[in-house]
Amino acid sequence: MFNRAAKLLLVATSLAPVLGAVAVNQLARDEPWTSWFPWLASGLGCVLVCWLMLVLAGRRGERQPMQVAEVESADKEMLGFLLTYLLPFIASDRLGFSGEWMTGAYILLIIFLAVGHGDTYHFNPVMGLLGFHFYSVKTTGGMPFLLITRRVLRRPDEKLTVVQITQSIYLETT
Repeated sequence: MFNRAAKLLLVATSLAPVLGAVAVNQLARDEPWTSWFPWLASGLGCVLVCWLMLVLAGRRGERQPMQVAEVESADKEMLGFLLTYLLPFIASDRLGFSGEWMTGAYILLIIFLAVGHGDTYHFNPVMGLLGFHFYSVKTTGGMPFLLITRRVLRRPDEKLTVVQITQSIYLETT
């Protein structure tokens, strides 16, 4: 298991769409590249960190079998959370994040805390972009977990090989 650091990385990388939105917002306002490039670089850095974490977890994590009894897609939650992320940009034309850096930092902090505290980081749009799907699964023992996989699961009786990323999140390995 990767522990609390993995949880923090999942939460931090899920903020990449917000960072990208700030960059696009500043670019659209004809701000100089020194205003929007750090936001874009941070967003792309989040994508890289997420990808590296998943690769590292898949290669170095302790593999264990998982027998799935019930499966339900958790991908459907992604759109609602993306809209929530981007709502501040739709609601206000003053959020340029250049002169109002404290406002931007506050919004990012609130989103970070809400996602981290609510354990709702499983909708991570960066991982969706990288081709991963999210499933709420129950094992034959009745324990509920979040499963991250590149495959589309269609049957609840599958035997999987997984690595544990956090207390309740598993990554399928192949």
